[in-house]
Amino acid sequence: METRTTVGVVGVCHGYPEQLAGWLQSVRSLNRKPDKVVLVLYADIKESDYDLDGVIVVPWWDDFAYSNMLNLGFEYCDTDWVAWIGIDDRYRPHALDKLDTCQADVLALGFEYDTGQIWTPANVTAEQILGLHANMIPCGSPVRRWVWERNTFDQRISPYEDWCFWIGTAVSGATYECTLNLDVDYAYANHFVPCDVKARSTVALYLQNQLVERK
Repeated sequence: METRTTVGVVGVCHGYPEQLAGWLQSVRSLNRKPDKVVLVLYADIKESDYDLDGVIVVPWWDDFAYSNMLNLGFEYCDTDWVAWIGIDDRYRPHALDKLDTCQADVLALGFEYDTGQIWTPANVTAEQILGLHANMIPCGSPVRRWVWERNTFDQRISPYEDWCFWIGTAVSGATYECTLNLDVDYAYANHFVPCDVKARSTVALYLQNQLVERK
């Protein structure tokens, strides 16, 4: 008997609590309902102010640390696939529709943007990611959980940790085929695009360290 693919959604909320209700609504409006929803929530935010029915809430007591909070969320989300976007972003209803029929050699998927930019995923090679060109896997793309287990988020390289996450997986030998289109609406916030000199130098240093560690 074939085992059903499980899909989880992880969210992190330390600031912007006013965005939480909208994020929850977008998760609940997904056509492909997630098997698990995990929210790492700053302890000072009152849970009783929100409808968190069916959500695994993991309290966070420290200062904001995106990587560490994401890693904690992934630990609690033991599904085959894990998807995450910012608390101020919104899933579109069909965003996770095709994950159940995804081929085994697909390890991560890109989102198709149609708010502010057009981003249509195509085949993505590790060489493209390592070269920082034509990288069609944006931060927050769904990923097979075992890929994260081999290469967790690194708080030391904030604020580029989720971008470098894909660099690390490519260095480790992962292959990517983003042949399916997923949609996410990034219209709710001004989003940082890591394309400036500092971002490039940070990623270059991270890549160098990754290669040294694997020798």
